[in-house]
Amino acid sequence: KEYISFHDEQWGVPVYDDKEAFAGFDPEIVAKMGDKEINEISSNKAIMLVESRIVREYGSFSSFMWGYVNHKPQINKYKYPRNVPLRTPKAEAISKDLLNQGLRFVGPVIVYSFMQAAGLTIDHLIGCFRHKECVALAERPWRHI
Repeated sequence: KEYISFHDEQWGVPVYDDKEAFAGFDPEIVAKMGDKEINEISSNKAIMLVESRIVREYGSFSSFMWGYVNHKPQINKYKYPRNVPLRTPKAEAISKDLLNQGLRFVGPVIVYSFMQAAGLTIDHLIGCFRHKECVALAERPWRHI
């Protein structure tokens, strides 16, 4: 149910603001988090150090990521799921840069999955009802937040 909702409403929609993911994106765990858990995550010095470096250099994590695609989503026109890559050279470059920035668990497959979810690349199949909707959103002018 959550996966279908995520696909139908969020996956592939360009996101331009910085957001932090909690608990491996598990909505049940996140919903049960209290102030203590949120404060622990928010005060994680390693995350804050990397985030501050990226924000200092690029203005925001969003600007950092979107800069890799020239602030314009890559619109793909795959017909079959087998054509959708698990990683791309761009995801490999971003992964390498994130690792150099001090982040961990940001391999090219994870980075590409993020790119798909955040709309940096539109990978809905051309037969999917969301393809045209996400393409229309992707073709809007980019606005830095």
